Amino acid sequence: MPVNSSQRSSFYDLSSALTPTEKSEYIDGELCLMSTPAKSGVPGAISRWDELQYAHIAQSDYIHGVPFIFRKELAFLNFLRSYWDEVADVKNLLASDIFDAELGFGGNGSGPDRCISDGPFANRTLHFREDLSVSDYCISRRLNQRAFSAAGQQYVDDCLTKDNYISAWNCLEGRPHGAGHGGVSGLMVNPLLSPGDPIFYLHHTYMDKLWWEWQSKELPKRLTEIGGNNTVSQPNFPPGFNTTIPPGSGPFTPPVFNGSGPGGLDRTPNKAFTDYFNDGGNITTLNHTLWSAKILENATIADVMDIGGGLLRVMAAVRSSSTS
Repeated sequence: MPVNSSQRSSFYDLSSALTPTEKSEYIDGELCLMSTPAKSGVPGAISRWDELQYAHIAQSDYIHGVPFIFRKELAFLNFLRSYWDEVADVKNLLASDIFDAELGFGGNGSGPDRCISDGPFANRTLHFREDLSVSDYCISRRLNQRAFSAAGQQYVDDCLTKDNYISAWNCLEGRPHGAGHGGVSGLMVNPLLSPGDPIFYLHHTYMDKLWWEWQSKELPKRLTEIGGNNTVSQPNFPPGFNTTIPPGSGPFTPPVFNGSGPGGLDRTPNKAFTDYFNDGGNITTLNHTLWSAKILENATIADVMDIGGGLLRVMAAVRSSSTS
């Protein structure tokens, strides 16, 4: 059976929070990925953490601004069973326990580069840049309460009422998804490099939770509902990033790199990826291949639509790969 909300644990929500020991184990797991040598043959990667970030950067044109963002981002990232209950922090982001220096992810950034200076990930060095060149930089944050307000419960509830996948995706990506990235800001607002901040994974497991809540309203039909363009540069680009943001929240404005689309992600599709999708065109299907830079075996979207089925297999594979 699919994993429901009660089988997931919020990092801090009082009704389902992880214990201090479990929080430490979660953080230790991410620190382990940062210190374990790379093993997938990714050029320039020093650690397993680098390899995860590489897989995200290399696919930037195919995992953003597309209606299968949840399956694409989470196919190999959702190996952790906890999430950040962002609704609980929407009124006071800066006071959130998620930024605790001892049992959390460290606080806001400071200085000209906005590097985080406390917590378990302070002074950690990242390596891959947007063009996959390698040079050292820090994990940066610039917490933004205004941008985070789009994570509010009323906006989540509105998204969950949408009656088809494309409408639900459009709402979830533009509101709670954008709010998590824009609220933490710094590295998290960079659409290519954001997995370098360990909070990225808690944010996306939360998005997975919301998507499951939408699916569960009409089972089993929604376990196979997918669609939309499979690259950001296809015609009729869906308006996910242009969704109306709640008053006072401010827009989610990622930095622009090489293109004019969201985050500069409108470059010409690379046939090395598009010919491998197995969609038979530019519309996403359940046959779409999910690639993870040899970190895991490839899967299809159909394999991971049911959180209690395909994703559990992928989760086990990540754990095995990370500890072997």
